[in-house]
Amino acid sequence: MRYKHIRAGAAEAYHLDGGEVTSILASGSDTDNRVSIFDSVLPKGNEAPWHYHEIDDEIFYIISGEVEFGVDKEELIAKPGDLVIAGPNVPRRFKALQDSKVLVINTPSGPSEGFIRDISKFNQDNPPTESDRQLFVQKYKIHLL
Repeated sequence: MRYKHIRAGAAEAYHLDGGEVTSILASGSDTDNRVSIFDSVLPKGNEAPWHYHEIDDEIFYIISGEVEFGVDKEELIAKPGDLVIAGPNVPRRFKALQDSKVLVINTPSGPSEGFIRDISKFNQDNPPTESDRQLFVQKYKIHLL
């Protein structure tokens, strides 16, 4: 039997370039590798470049703000209460049009957790190299386009 209670503000948190703060609310070790759940605070203008995941579905639930998504060949704006799903091998990107809060769910868990931990080490002055990008593909099956 397993259970866990994460108190607000006590989750493992990562500060990413552009001001994003992503907290890991539930990890693979919490869910027998079934799901990862992240709380992401995105300041206006924060964005993730085009990328895709080989393994996991990525589900975005907009709690507040507005987020512009590119998913496959579609462009859309998601608002509070909206849900966006990008499955394996589906290219996606996002950009916060307003300060936003997003719940992100990845299933199965694992790849995205490691990727968040690793990508938090980079910024505009120190972007991932081609070697880093290849490592992301090898370790996490996440491709930056």
